[in-house]
Order: sequence, then C-alpha cells, then structure tokens
Amino acid sequence: MKTYAPGTRIGRYEIAGRPLMGGMGIVYICLDTETDHPVALKTFRPELLSDRAARDRFLREGTAWVDLGAHPHVVRCYRVLHIDPEVFLVLELVAKEQDRDDASLRAWLTPGQPLLIEQALLFALQIARGMTHAAVRIKGFVHRDLKPENVLVGADKLSNADINRIRVTDLGLVKIVTEGGEALSLDDEGNPSQIQFTRGAGTPLYMAPEQWRGDPVTAATDVYALGCILYEMLAGQRAVSGHSLAALQRAHCAGQVRPLPKGLPVAVGEIVTRSLAVEPGERYQDWEQVEAALAAAYEDLADRSAPQPEPVAVVSRADQVAAGWSFNAMGISYLDIGKAEVAAGYFERAQEVGSTEGEWWLEGAALGNLGNVYLQLGDDCRAIQFYEQRLEIAREIGDRRGEGNALGNLGIAYKNLGDAHRAIGYYEQALKIDREIGDRRGEGSDLGNLGIAYAALGDARRAIGYHEQCLIIHREIGDRRGEGSDLGNLGSAYGVLGDTKRAIEHHQQALKICREIGDTLTVAMMSANIAMSLARMGRVSEAIPLIEQAVRDFRRAGYPQQAQKAERMLAQIRRDSATLGGPSLAQILQNFAPVIGAVAVAARGHPQARAAVEAAFDQFEQGGWRIVEPVQRIWAGERDEAALTAGLDDADTLIVREILNQLET
Repeated sequence: MKTYAPGTRIGRYEIAGRPLMGGMGIVYICLDTETDHPVALKTFRPELLSDRAARDRFLREGTAWVDLGAHPHVVRCYRVLHIDPEVFLVLELVAKEQDRDDASLRAWLTPGQPLLIEQALLFALQIARGMTHAAVRIKGFVHRDLKPENVLVGADKLSNADINRIRVTDLGLVKIVTEGGEALSLDDEGNPSQIQFTRGAGTPLYMAPEQWRGDPVTAATDVYALGCILYEMLAGQRAVSGHSLAALQRAHCAGQVRPLPKGLPVAVGEIVTRSLAVEPGERYQDWEQVEAALAAAYEDLADRSAPQPEPVAVVSRADQVAAGWSFNAMGISYLDIGKAEVAAGYFERAQEVGSTEGEWWLEGAALGNLGNVYLQLGDDCRAIQFYEQRLEIAREIGDRRGEGNALGNLGIAYKNLGDAHRAIGYYEQALKIDREIGDRRGEGSDLGNLGIAYAALGDARRAIGYHEQCLIIHREIGDRRGEGSDLGNLGSAYGVLGDTKRAIEHHQQALKICREIGDTLTVAMMSANIAMSLARMGRVSEAIPLIEQAVRDFRRAGYPQQAQKAERMLAQIRRDSATLGGPSLAQILQNFAPVIGAVAVAARGHPQARAAVEAAFDQFEQGGWRIVEPVQRIWAGERDEAALTAGLDDADTLIVREILNQLET
C-alpha cells in the first residue's frame, strides 16, 4: 500500500511525520505551507475505494462535511484536495493530551476504570451538541458509525468550563464501506475488533438493532451509539458482549445490555436506558432532547449549571474561498469518474464563490472545468464559451499557466468540431506558453494534442513525430499514465499506416504500463485495440480472449456503455471469422486500412481526406468493390449499419463495418 514519507509535499501540504493508520483511513500530520498552520490530511485505504461507487460515496460525504462549516464540537473539514488520482480531506488537527496515546476518546477508556460521572456527562453533552449541529445543517444527517474512535478529545478546554473539548469526526464517511460483511477478528480481551464493518455499515459493538436488521437509519440510530459510549464511560466496560458477530447481533437486537453500574443517579440511568431501547421509536428522537436530558442530569448531580453552548465561529472570507476550492476539487473528482452532470453543480458553486469573493484564480479554474464538463458531454460549442471566459480571466490576472491550459482546451474543442487546422493553431499557442514558463507536463500535453490533430488530418507520420516527442517528456518527468497514453496513440497511428505489427507492439507496451499503475479503464481500451489489430492479422484465437477481458474490465471500472461496445466488437470478430476465415479477414482489413482511416477522417469534415478517397472511387468499382455508395452515405451522416450494408457481400460489409467502428472511437 502506497504511503508518503515525511518531507513529501502533497499540494501545499508538507508531511511532518509517519502516517497514522486507522481502520478505514490513513492520516498524515502536515504543515499548510501557505498559512503555516498544522492540519491533518486524511484519505481512505485503497481497498475501500476500489470502485467508482465507493469513490462516489467518499466524494459526496466529504463535501457534506465541508458544508458543515465551523463548530466547536465537530472536527472541521476545510477542503477536499484532489491530487490525481487520489482525494484527501484537509481536516482540523486536534492535539491530544500529552499523557494519552492519541486524541480519540478510546485513549481515555481503560477497562475496569470508569470516568467520573460528571466528566462522562459533559463528554456526552458535547457529542450531542456536535451531532445537533450536523443534523441542523444537513437534513436527515446520520453518522452511522459513532464510536469512541470517532470522538476526539482535545488538549484544549472549553472556554466556560474546566473540561476537555470534544469533537466528533468521520461524519458519515462509513458509507464508503462496500456492502457485504467481513470476517470478525477478536482483540486480546476477546472483544470484536473495532475496525470491522458489517452489511449495516457500522462497528458491531455500537450498532443499533435496525442496522443489524438492515432497516432504515435515523437520528435514533446514532442516539443508540451514544448510549453505548456513555455506558462505557460510566461502567468501564462495553454495553454488550459477544465473541462473534452472531452473538453481538443477538445481544443488541434482544436488548441484552449489561446491568447499569450500582449507585448511578436515577436520571443518568434513565438516559442510558432510553438511548439503548431496542425499538428506535422508544429512544430520544432528536439531539435537542438528548442535550436537554444530559444537561439536566449534570445540573442535578453537580448542583451547578451545565456549560452553555459555545458560540459558533463566523465563517470568514478565507473559509469561503477554501470551501470554493473544495467544491472545485470535488467537481474534478466527479468528472474523473464520468459523472459530468454532478461535477457541473460543484464547479458552478466554486465559480459563484470565486465571483462573490473576488477570487479570480478560483473563478477562472471553475470556468475552465465547466468547459471540461461540456466537452465530456459532447457539447463542444458550449465548452468553447467557458474556455474563452477562462482565457479572458487568465490573461487579466497574468495566469500564464491557466492561459496555456485554456488555449489547449480550445484546441481540443475545435478538433472535436472537425476544425483540426484551427485546433492546431491553439495547440501551438499553448505549446509556446508552456515552453516559456517551463511547464514540461503542459508541453507534453500540447505535443500529444498536436499528434492527435495531425492524425485526424490523415497525416499519421507527422502525428507519430509529435507523439514520440511527447513520450520523451512523459518518461523524463516520470508520468507513467502519460507514457501509456503516448504509446497507445503511437499504436493507433501505426495502425492507420497499416503497420499492424508495430501498432500491436506499442499497444502492448501501453497495456503493460496501465496494468502496473492500476488504470483499469485504459487497460480495457488497450486490450480492445490490440484485439482488433490481432483480428486484422487473422490471429482471431488471440484476439477473442483479449476482447473478452476488455468487456470484464469495462464493467469492473463502471463503464457499461464501453462494455457493450466491446461486446459488439467481440461479436463482429467471431462473425467475421466464421464467415471469411482468419487469413481472408486479415488480408482485406490490412489492404483497406489506409482507405478506412481516410474515410473516417473525411466523415469528420476534412476535405483533403475526402478528395483522396473520391479519387480512388473508379478503382474500387473496377475491382468489384461496392463500397462507394455506402461511403457517400456515411459522409452524409448515415450510421445505420444494417441499412448501409444491405445487399453487400461479406467482404464489402466488413469494410463498411470497420469504418463505422472507427467513427465510434
């Protein structure tokens, strides 16, 4: 598992010590080099974010945490940091008492040694106040995993009482845990491990009956967990016992809670008993009720008023801007997993913050990312509008890097619209800027885009020259993902030239890199490309397993449409193999590869490619190939394979089908 060493910079945050490994998360103590303040950076163990759904939940819950803002009894989440491909939460660093192992409430709980009743009540009261704030700010909020490990006890004290300040953490993040129970392990005392999760999303010793049953959860679910925590603070032992998940489930669902400690004040006992009721409706129904009960019990016991709620800090401009950058990071992460519509909402929020607060760097970044959203959605004209706004702001504030980025993105949008010549103009402007400011990564991107543009114009050899320059840069800066992309582009360019052998070699190198870095989506794409190249060479028996694996990888990565396309490719390979036989298939596709590529390029609006194909129409007809009419209909916009191939023989059908396949990629 990858971790970062002390001294490493993650964005603007410099790691100051070894990582702290928890049940779900990895936490780094860092220095924010811009504010000179310590913070905690938290990410989740890779195995818990192994699929798009888990990462989606992480992003959603992280954003909700940012939205909670500042509160004395909630660990502050300042922002979400996206450092591709990882996502971090930037959290308030809570300092522990010097004589404690860590800052968690667990470090204050020793078996057989209960806390003082007054202390336990004030700890519980602070937890309730933090939960009240969360419930008010987010309708229907449920933590789902309230436990001593997710309650932090700071070295700082309340301003109006000599008691350590309590803060609740990991608000709602347990929802990222994938469904399905895990094997239970026991600690040295025979108790279930604190890091194990069940299908109900929670920790067994603190889970309410409805979580075990898989029923809907409410605030009463978290009240039950607080009851377990309060019992543990008062009794010096856990509320329920059991050496297996089944035993714990029976205990919770049957109300088999250990007896309350002797001598406990009646009011305190009533709070614990009501909180631990089996039926949710018999517990406190909201956190205001819990607060009131705890405050009253403390006042009866201590013969003095409970500490009043501390004032919530006013959100400053810096807080607003930090939240804006978090929204921007969230949008980037959602866009990265293919949820463009969701990403757009976050970018719009970031853009609004940037505009309202006069944070032009943020507004510019958000506008550029909105362009990326519409680029992904296929609305290139709208994307251009956002990129032009991004370019204008970048030039006004002297953001040369942003200017180069906007120019490069404008090139991509115009390339998609079929205007490769205009795209090349933008790419060359971006390349000039990135070379002037020494942005090697940007320079590599510009060179790669130029290669793609020249490939679109049918100039595969010039495209190869740019991709080779791009490959040198990505290897120089250690960008393995970029290196894999370059090799894939080189493979595609050699395929257009009809050099199938070199195309396969480059695609195989790209595939190896993508597997090494765990890029499942690109692995699937490379596998599909290699399979089609092998099929063109007549090596169908090698192609079929690769395309089958590509289908599985697309589905595992969460891309059902690409999986369906790969399945169609698989069916085509099998059908053509059965109809024509391997060698005949390879010969036809290899001989017509330049023509097929040129037809596809012409269909995207390039007159030079069209003129070259039209000049060969007479040769096709003289050779008995009936592809002229289908090609013209394709240029007119028709894409219905059945209609285009009606009445054609197998060989002509194969060529038309391959043209349509290239237009889909």
